[in-house]
Amino acid sequence: MASTSHTSETDRAQGRVWRFAGCEFAELSRELRVGGVAVELESKPLEVLRQLLLRPGEVVTKEELVERVWPGLAVVESSVATAVSKIRKALGEENTSVIVTVPRIGYRLGVPVEVEAQVFGIQNMGEAAARPWPRRWRAAAVVVFLAILLGTSVVLYGRWASSGPTAAATPKITSIAVLPLTNMSGDPAQEYLADGMTEELITELSKIQALKVISRTSVMQYKGVKKPLPEIARELGVGGIVEGAVVRSGNRIRVTAQLVDARSDAHLWGESYERELADMLNLQRELALQISREINVTIRASEAQQLASAERVNPQAHEIYLRGRAFWNQRTPDGLYRAAESFREVNQIDPGYARGYAGLADAYIELVGFAYIEPSEGIRKAEAAAQQAIALDDSLAEAHSALGYIRALKWDWEGSQREFERALELNPGYVVALYQYAFIRSMWGQDKEAVALGQKALELDPFSPVVLYRVGRVQFHARHYEEAAKLFRRILELKPDDQMGLYGVGIVYEAQGNFDKAIASFQDPYQMSRFDLIAASASAGRKAEARQRLSAEMRRLQASNSYVRPGYVAEVYSALGDKDQALYWLEKGYREHDAWLALLKVWPRLDPLRSDPRFQDLLRRMNFPSQH
Repeated sequence: MASTSHTSETDRAQGRVWRFAGCEFAELSRELRVGGVAVELESKPLEVLRQLLLRPGEVVTKEELVERVWPGLAVVESSVATAVSKIRKALGEENTSVIVTVPRIGYRLGVPVEVEAQVFGIQNMGEAAARPWPRRWRAAAVVVFLAILLGTSVVLYGRWASSGPTAAATPKITSIAVLPLTNMSGDPAQEYLADGMTEELITELSKIQALKVISRTSVMQYKGVKKPLPEIARELGVGGIVEGAVVRSGNRIRVTAQLVDARSDAHLWGESYERELADMLNLQRELALQISREINVTIRASEAQQLASAERVNPQAHEIYLRGRAFWNQRTPDGLYRAAESFREVNQIDPGYARGYAGLADAYIELVGFAYIEPSEGIRKAEAAAQQAIALDDSLAEAHSALGYIRALKWDWEGSQREFERALELNPGYVVALYQYAFIRSMWGQDKEAVALGQKALELDPFSPVVLYRVGRVQFHARHYEEAAKLFRRILELKPDDQMGLYGVGIVYEAQGNFDKAIASFQDPYQMSRFDLIAASASAGRKAEARQRLSAEMRRLQASNSYVRPGYVAEVYSALGDKDQALYWLEKGYREHDAWLALLKVWPRLDPLRSDPRFQDLLRRMNFPSQH
């Protein structure tokens, strides 16, 4: 090493190099080498290793490691164990004795350690610079020098700021948005992978109850959009933004992510991870845990345990699962059928993969909800898939949410409530569970509880047409027509020809007696709105026309061997004033277990039937929960 006799202490940048068991760790460059080969290890495990190297042979307690590696953050001891596990994995199987676990206390190094101090004097560096260096070293030398200078400045400033009388703690971030990860693979066919990983990271972060995480649909509108991050944060109502990129190469994937304080546009943290595709879920959990620590949000022990749990996946099955979710998110007939097909393929490839069954249950739920398949078939298949998912992984919120909705379709209200509450216990920010549970409780007449659940779903996914529609329906069931209309019109502001938005404003117009506008809104090719168009015509007094349309529609469905939902037909006869026929079709729906009958208590078109004893008897048999 160069002599330091003429260099003062203030003119030096100092670091150490530790050598142990054929490994080497350089303090300044934060580089770990095993057998002379550099290995990748994240910042927190590296710091845990440094703390152990600073006290070779001594026991370092878990409490000390938490305090020094995660200062000021609310983390659990399992975080230390996870970091140690990563160190051991990086060191390799031949070095299993390097770190010794002291049960219930902490860890110590179990091998001899040599340490060499590296001292770079500024004067000596100047002398060295006078000698000709190879060109490829010059830029590196400048970078190293600037990094040392910058690092020293940051440390000195940090010490001054933390000890000065005007110092303020870094504000805790309690709300965050994960912007769509950029596909850097150069292959447009890999877009589903980047989008799917965005959604999965959102799902993992939303398990933290103390953190508000904007859901997938609302962040996807910023894909490819160049906007200042503070502006995006204001639109979404969050304090932090996560953005990054995904690169796939064969069976490996690399994710780069950074965290920004959206209020000041200040960079808070950034890191790059590379894993096998089989470790994608573990990578997402690791990212979520790291981000939550960086923003100083409180994590409950159960949440930390979920995020620290390891789960390897079949890469082929997981890729097809992500494609299936992309189809499911389209909410179109073709998209839902293709989603179901994808999830069935997932289950064939990997019968032990719980998410595949949960996705299949979700697909069947939507197919039943839109009357694309008969309820007897769809509910049976959805229930079997959801139960299989729970049998494989009881901690999967998606499966419990799906089963909660299926229980409601089967009119098992108590079972529905139990499953939805379990889903939200596992993932308080799971928007699908929030808006579906709100929808179900609104059908029970529990307006206050339903509106509160719907409002939370809107806060987490303010630009989602599906969420806006479901919450609009909650307000509609409560007869809050103006509030419902605002939500339906917001859908049309996002997409002027959206079928859910047009249908929503149509039912509001009809309920308010504006039949011409209602009829105009129902002019679309979907079966649901065909019957609504006929019912609105009947309510407007065009009964002969309505009867002709009804006969034509029934013939069309029978000719195409399509399912005829009894509830839709009952609505038309109620609007026509034909109570006997309306009640006949409601009884038929009850026998066939038509999911539509869950609306019996709240649907305005059935108001003409409510005083009839036969309707009251049917309502009693439905056995809805009390309103309070």
